[in-house]
This record gives sequence, structure tokens and C-alpha cells, in this order.
Amino acid sequence: MSDSDPHPDPQAPGYRRLDSLAEYHAAFDALLARARREAWMFDLTLNRSFDRPERIERLNAFLAGSRHARLRILLHDASTVQANCPRLCTLLRKFSDAIVICQTTEAARSAADPLLVVDAMHALRRVHHASLRSVLITDDPVAVRPLHERLLQIHEASVPAVAATTLGL
Repeated sequence: MSDSDPHPDPQAPGYRRLDSLAEYHAAFDALLARARREAWMFDLTLNRSFDRPERIERLNAFLAGSRHARLRILLHDASTVQANCPRLCTLLRKFSDAIVICQTTEAARSAADPLLVVDAMHALRRVHHASLRSVLITDDPVAVRPLHERLLQIHEASVPAVAATTLGL
């Protein structure tokens, strides 16, 4: 995986800098509401705040809206999904053909910038997981392309991690 660090043009019309975690979460949910075909997401882990009922309802509406809708979640530590996100696990069982949750391999462990790309048109990127600063890009496929390509690189360096069913005796 390349360590490229795509920087969107801050002069682009759909570019907006966000400086707080509250702004980031609001932008995250707003982008999910715009999703029609695909949503790609990368983060280090998922905590309980991801599993909020409103967010899961939004994801449910997105996935139910089209049989072609796809959600791809890439994480450094996917064990947090089952521990912290029971609603997401329920959604995974309901839409097992539309949701993929992967864990990164060593080749992608240097990635540290949480990222959401929706329909290859909109993106939200935190500059670093420890930073509050993030960038929102809307309606700009040219500016979003390098971020989408970064997600594809992370995906190539990942393996499926959370299944819709749990096997056991």
C-alpha cells in the first residue's frame, strides 16, 4: 500500500474545514444520508458512539433503498465491532450481501486518517485519528478520487473480519 497523503484543494467549491469532533460527527451522518450506491469507511476501531440508533437507521435506509447499495468498513481492529456495535451486527445479518467489514493487515497499519467516501462524490477525512481537524468535500468527484483510491489501497491490504453469522457448537 502506498503511503500517499492525498490533499484536496482547499479552494474547491465543495471543500470545508471542520475543527471539532461534533462537526465531524454531524458531517459523517450528513454524508451517510446522501449515500445512494456505496459508502466506504476506514477507521482504527469502532466505539459505542458509532452504533447510535439514528446512524444505524440511516444505514438501514441506505441499504434498503437499493439492492445495489454497498457498505464497506475497513478497520485496524475489527474485534470492536462485535463488542461495541450490536446494532451494526444486526444490520450486518440483515444485509449480509451488502456489508463487508474487513481488518487491515500489517501492510496498511500506517494508515491513521479516518475516512468516509460516499458514491465517489463526497468525502470526509480526519487528518489524523488523534486530531479534531477534518475536511469535508461534497459534490466533487475529482477531489474525492485520490481519497477513494486510498480506500481501495487499504481494502487491498485487508482481510474479511466480521461475518454475518457466528459459527459455534
